[in-house]
Amino acid sequence: MTSPVGPPRPSRARRVWAHTWRLLVAVPGGLLVGLITYGTALEAYPAMETSVRAAVWFALDALCLMVCAVLYVLRRRAPLAVTGTVVTIGSFSSFSIGITTLAVVSLATRRRWAEIVPVALLWFGASLVGERAISTYVTDPGGEMTHLDLTVVAVQVVFVALVVVTGMFIGGRRALVASLREQAAIARREADARDDGARAAERNRIAREMHDVLAHRLSLVALHSGALEYRAGLDPEQVRETAAVVRENAHEALGELREVLGLLRDTTATDEQSRPQPTFAQVDELVEGTRAAGSPVTFVLDRVGEDDLTRLPVSTSRHLYRVVQETLTNARKHAPGAPVHVRLHGAPGERIALEVTNPVPTTAPTAALPTSGWGLTGLAERLDLTGGELEAGRQPDGTFVVRASLPWVVPADEHATTSSGV
Repeated sequence: MTSPVGPPRPSRARRVWAHTWRLLVAVPGGLLVGLITYGTALEAYPAMETSVRAAVWFALDALCLMVCAVLYVLRRRAPLAVTGTVVTIGSFSSFSIGITTLAVVSLATRRRWAEIVPVALLWFGASLVGERAISTYVTDPGGEMTHLDLTVVAVQVVFVALVVVTGMFIGGRRALVASLREQAAIARREADARDDGARAAERNRIAREMHDVLAHRLSLVALHSGALEYRAGLDPEQVRETAAVVRENAHEALGELREVLGLLRDTTATDEQSRPQPTFAQVDELVEGTRAAGSPVTFVLDRVGEDDLTRLPVSTSRHLYRVVQETLTNARKHAPGAPVHVRLHGAPGERIALEVTNPVPTTAPTAALPTSGWGLTGLAERLDLTGGELEAGRQPDGTFVVRASLPWVVPADEHATTSSGV
């Protein structure tokens, strides 16, 4: 099972620590800014030291800091409303500048202009009002109301913009990290899928090799062994011949099994062509082996000469051999002793077709051989991958027919020679 795309939800301890370290930065920073502000105002207006209004404002400033700290911790429940409240209260509190800045940065990380613009305008306007209120009621109660200093306005605009840009940058970085994490998770899933596909392909290759190599030999062994078991009237010479066939095919099956297993253990051999593969030139051995097992086989070349077969492409020749091997094996399993008719026809540059027929017995064999049921399916997959076709089924006349066809590709040099009349 693959891991989820999104990051896991942080533990409660991590969430508490995330709030704690931010408050440990924002609160002392705000206190430092507030003390500098009030110290500068006290130097400029010594009367503040005995002013009750200044003392009340100072106490309210500290209270605003505590309220803003609590709201900051709860901001995720309603980010827009809580942040708007924080900037409104914090604009009248010098001690809350750190909390207010963090709240706006946190909101800006969401990168939603519908939230950022109203809060930024509210913060800008409330800051100007807060500054005028402090100047009017605390630092210079008796002074005249003057117009806003453009420098103060410019500084406030730059500060608000800088805070918003910082928050958006942090949000963009978080989104990038999340995207990279998601891409890594997708890459892991794709790699797992490729590994699963490779394992499935390797299992199919092993199964196909085992079936192609061993089914024919072992069916002969089983057939001749059954003859020794059920035919009690065999003379000693027939027993020796049958036992010799069993021994020979068993040895050949073991040799081929050893060869296949050696190939599969070799990590440098990645395809079935890495070992010598039989071709259609060896089909006579298959036919003779089937005849020796008691099944009469008729092999006919229809409009195809022996010379034409020698010019078959290697892959086509190999696939035709596998078709004949599988059909003869199936005939021995399901219709032992029944005549088998093999007909090959076609023309270079077109298609070459193979037809194998045998009568279906009315009763099941007394000693049925084991079957996988996937032989013809594997053949169909082989031929389909090379542009061929395979049809198999029982006909109304009681015969079982397997028809296979493959493209008969003529090499370019041979085609040019033929077309030039040489």
